[in-house]
Amino acid sequence: MSAHVTSTDPISAYLNRVSAGLKGIDEPQRQEIVAEIRSHLAERVQELIAQGSPRPVEAALTAMGDADALALQFTREVRQQQSSRSFAPWVLLRAAARIALTGVNGTLVFLIGVLGYGVGLGFTVVALLKPIMPSKVGFWVGPHIIVWGVPGSHLGAQELAGQYFIPVSLVLAFLFASVTTLVLRWLMRSTRWMRYVLQKRSAY
Repeated sequence: MSAHVTSTDPISAYLNRVSAGLKGIDEPQRQEIVAEIRSHLAERVQELIAQGSPRPVEAALTAMGDADALALQFTREVRQQQSSRSFAPWVLLRAAARIALTGVNGTLVFLIGVLGYGVGLGFTVVALLKPIMPSKVGFWVGPHIIVWGVPGSHLGAQELAGQYFIPVSLVLAFLFASVTTLVLRWLMRSTRWMRYVLQKRSAY
């Protein structure tokens, strides 16, 4: 690391503020986050020096923004990463709802979760309704309709699933829920999220 970074008090003070603001994060991960921020600042300072900036350290810190705000953002990201290790749909959806506020990509993740779990829930509901309304619930195929569930009108349509409707519905519900869970876990853990946060803040 260059002397421009290691000998600069403002950077050390900034990192100390970030570290103090990382609430509820264990020490190894706290050190990892601070080290990543330090590395990012070092690279940014060198870039600014190469560009002829008269005050590269100050410019790099200004681009990063308030240290307390950065610490809060990293704390939220860490909690999101912890949530992404869960297999519980409600935990993953809650985490997806939080990141929906971060932008278009976050909103897309949330919508994938809502759609996937919603379809899975729908298959479960129609499986439960089949014994209650056996003549109305099924896999209906006709000249103008293809419906898995309860059609508005099944005149001219035939029910094709028969006794297999309930087990197939439950299998489909399980598949949609499982695939949605795996996709959400992957989407929320697939990016190098610390670098993403820092690059996004530096771009402001």
